[in-house]
Amino acid sequence: MEYTSEAIDSTTGEVVQAPIGSWITITEYGETKGVGRNQVRDVLSRMGILQNETEDHTPKHASFAERKLTTRRRLTTKSVRSGLGKRIFSIVGRPFDVISPKGQAWIDQRWADAVRTIKTDITSSPVAVAAQVALREFMVGRRHKLDPEGQVRWLLDHFPNVAQADMSRITGASTRMVSHYVGNRTDQISKALGSGSHLRVTSRCRMSPI
Repeated sequence: MEYTSEAIDSTTGEVVQAPIGSWITITEYGETKGVGRNQVRDVLSRMGILQNETEDHTPKHASFAERKLTTRRRLTTKSVRSGLGKRIFSIVGRPFDVISPKGQAWIDQRWADAVRTIKTDITSSPVAVAAQVALREFMVGRRHKLDPEGQVRWLLDHFPNVAQADMSRITGASTRMVSHYVGNRTDQISKALGSGSHLRVTSRCRMSPI
């Protein structure tokens, strides 16, 4: 998106607009690198330009149990002050971040190193390497792609010994979201086992004549 700044011409008194370059969203920047929305946020988090922030969307009179919290990875205050990007709220109040031309150049210089570091972290664990290869092969054979939660669940089913930090690097989901997915799965399994605890088991006894 092309952004402009407004200033008053001291000679004419008119308001003039000056272009300040093309600012793009984080997802759009990821597209320039050929990666998805989760992967680009994973890399930018590694660089320190993004951080996890929790937003409270709980209705006014809701109880504590009804709290609705959303965690997003947003530009850090330091990166905004440094001119690397801006925090913007849409007309409907939904927040999103855009990266400035300066920020894009800053990230470009560090992108390859950050990606290499993430890959090195994964390759340092043989189990993580095997899990990543197996998941990639499984995804190739599917008609519909698994979302990050589906990928985490698949890893838990087939590679339960993979650390959550490695799951985060493999799937591109944040460590907080991986923990959330793991918790969801654990709760669902517990409920399923609990509902099956009241099943009646019938046994047959054979009586032998005396």
